Amino acid sequence: MKLLNHIYEDKATLYDFITDEQIIDSSSVLIQLFSSNVTEEDFLKVRKELKTLLPSSSIIGSSTAGIVQDGNIVDNAITVSFSIFEHSIVKSKSYCHLSTEKILERLSKELITEKTKLLLFFANTFTLDSEKLLKQIAQAFPSLVIAGGNGADDLKFNKCKIFSSSCQHCDVAFAAIDSDVLQVQTESLFNWRSIGKELTITKIEGTRLYEIDDRPVLDIYEHYLGKEIIDDLLVRGIEFPFIYNKDGLEVARAPVVVHEDGSITLTGSLEKGVKVKFGYADVEYIDEFNKGELLKKYPYKMEGVYVYSCTGRRMMLGRYLNDEICVVDKIAPTSGFVTYGEFFHDMNNDNNSLLNITSTLVILSEKIPNEKIVQKNIPSYNKKDAKDITFKALTTLITRTSAELDENLFYLEQFRRAVDEVSIFSVTDAKGVIKETNQNLETISGYTKEELIGKPHNILRHPDMPKEAFKEMWETIRSGKIWKGVVKNRKKNGKPYYVLTEISPIYNKDGSFKEYIGVRNDITELEEYKEILKNELSSTKKSLDDQIYYIRQYEEAVNANVAILKTDTDNIITYANNTLCKLHKSTLPELIGMDCSQLRHKKYREQHFCSQITKRLKNKEIVKETVTNIAKDASEYTMETVFYPILDLEGNVTEHLQVMHDVTEIISLNEEIINTQKEVVLTMGAIGETRSKETGLHVQRVAEYSYLLAKLTGLDEEEAMLLRQASPMHDIGKVGIPDSILNKPGKLTKKEFEVMKTHTSLGYDMLKHSNKEILQASSIVAYTHHEKWNGMGYPNGLKGEEIHIYGRITAVADVFDALGHDRVYKKAWKLEDILEFFKNEKGRHFDPSLIDLFFENLDRFLEIKKEFNSRF
Repeated sequence: MKLLNHIYEDKATLYDFITDEQIIDSSSVLIQLFSSNVTEEDFLKVRKELKTLLPSSSIIGSSTAGIVQDGNIVDNAITVSFSIFEHSIVKSKSYCHLSTEKILERLSKELITEKTKLLLFFANTFTLDSEKLLKQIAQAFPSLVIAGGNGADDLKFNKCKIFSSSCQHCDVAFAAIDSDVLQVQTESLFNWRSIGKELTITKIEGTRLYEIDDRPVLDIYEHYLGKEIIDDLLVRGIEFPFIYNKDGLEVARAPVVVHEDGSITLTGSLEKGVKVKFGYADVEYIDEFNKGELLKKYPYKMEGVYVYSCTGRRMMLGRYLNDEICVVDKIAPTSGFVTYGEFFHDMNNDNNSLLNITSTLVILSEKIPNEKIVQKNIPSYNKKDAKDITFKALTTLITRTSAELDENLFYLEQFRRAVDEVSIFSVTDAKGVIKETNQNLETISGYTKEELIGKPHNILRHPDMPKEAFKEMWETIRSGKIWKGVVKNRKKNGKPYYVLTEISPIYNKDGSFKEYIGVRNDITELEEYKEILKNELSSTKKSLDDQIYYIRQYEEAVNANVAILKTDTDNIITYANNTLCKLHKSTLPELIGMDCSQLRHKKYREQHFCSQITKRLKNKEIVKETVTNIAKDASEYTMETVFYPILDLEGNVTEHLQVMHDVTEIISLNEEIINTQKEVVLTMGAIGETRSKETGLHVQRVAEYSYLLAKLTGLDEEEAMLLRQASPMHDIGKVGIPDSILNKPGKLTKKEFEVMKTHTSLGYDMLKHSNKEILQASSIVAYTHHEKWNGMGYPNGLKGEEIHIYGRITAVADVFDALGHDRVYKKAWKLEDILEFFKNEKGRHFDPSLIDLFFENLDRFLEIKKEFNSRF
């Protein structure tokens, strides 16, 4: 392939150029014809001459806002670009007054084949929806590379000229290149930066934009860019396009028509709700990228580059765009034009886009490149004057400042989200009228955001709160200080709740008041829990039913006193708030620079806990753990901790944030609750045995036998302990059996035995509704401990491993202890008789594997029996 460019003067010089360059008439020749500030008559004349000189070639042409040729941008001329292929065929077609659907149908039949490697097309900006056509082509031919652009008219924004070999007044002209060897690569050079506030498209119809942030679009331009920009919006507004992210690609949209109603037509469509920002040229980055990164990506000389660059890019960059084209020309000879919108095919995702403010490249070669590009001393196209240098300096200043501001805002937003997630948040004006809330406030209060916004904050006030407390609060915050305290509020349904509250006054930069921010943490359960403990747990005369009732109320109690700790990625403390300092009983200077692991209990250091958390944070995972720390005075405090990875704008973890709630008291109380539950279970089990005139020691021995057998059979410590705590309840159902049957000294009749068997179901029904782990396990034991391995047990006749392991273990423990002690209906058996019974019932009554373990460890079971006999 060879790419040659010629600036047209007259027919004779055109003929000489074709002859000197030995361009033969062939279907392997593509001619791209471009005009800048030239009459339509002259432009069409050149087309006619080319059709005469090279009738077999394919011609497509467009009027422009500048012509790209051999690393330069040319104005006020007609240029002819010849692409002469050796192993490829070129065909062209053009269409007018057809729908995009019809155009696609024609393309499929008349132009595109399985060998089509590149589809070039130029579109009439004012008569064709090129973006819609691009999408339709991508859907029909996802891997087909497209390139080209919307025709331009030198910023007149009136009309443009598109033609092909067969038509001189077209809506769109195509050239398809078919080949077995042609290599095609695409590139888009954007590097515009977004700046300022994120704006929302609120009213738009296709490409016609009416409102942004519910304000007329021209008002937005005037507010952010100045009134003068409105007077020349099509020329100057294009330099500051709207930028948004589309499928990971930064896309710009600039105005191309201003309507009398104040709306504007954009160079491409947007959708309602899309977030946009204004954009500007990052000249420094564009300049450096083009002189370095671009040539690193394409280190070998290719045979041709088609360049389609945006009018707005040219207007903003000026001579710097000339430099960009000059660098591209190092890759291969260049040809193309300055557009009102560039067509780009993303080869990684197989989709097409209408872009603005970009330079799109199509890099071509019919042979494997092997000549390296010499990258030294790449010159600037033009020497920059003072205005150019100042422009670059200003955009660099904007870029640096904006990047630092964005980084800070990004960090603050992460910090705000972290605190917002664990706190109850609201913003009020100077009179206490609510301006903003978070979801946590809605959840705890029962009010919706709509019901809260615009209302005074005393909508939440509980009548029990003394007026003096609020008077003190207002005096504190109006003096510029932070107020802290516990507040009792009232939900929408009238129920009270308690919050630990901090209210801070916020000021504008000029020192004027802006708003009050209230950050709260729910301590309702803790306050109620303290009250319950004070009034109820201190009593030693509560009935068993009362104790169970209160235990059900002892749910999780969360102390929402928030402590904040920041570390770097090496776990070195960089910040701690007052709450943490008080908990650790240290000053901030004492904590700064300390390795975070030094705060932890030694068991965490032995487990390398901090390094494990660091690995998870490095993977950007949010981690929640309950951690026990050691204060300066060696006292322990336990924190429910959320570890957050803090990211920079590039997504790198730069530091770690820990948001902590002190749950020391709650952990201690939970342990007391668990111990109380154990005591209740043991007491209830003993009650069941006492009714049948058995000693309470039976349930304790069964508990120890069950624990030992559970460990021997392979259950872990936690589950073995659970069975130890649950097995005393195995006969709790006997509380529902009549004394006449329960304490009958002789053998039960068949009818009486059927009543006795119901104690398993009674016990299960008593316990199954609890959500407590111990009582759930107890219900299983009560229900299954009389099932037999051979299926002959009761109440359900379960067989083998259908019987829960808890029931199988308890059966062995219960029978071993029952046979060894006197009962109302029998005397205690001798040990040798018990052991003989167990041998006979292996695989019948009992799980054979458990019986094997029992005999292998008989001395340990006998030791437990001996210990209880000697203890009591």
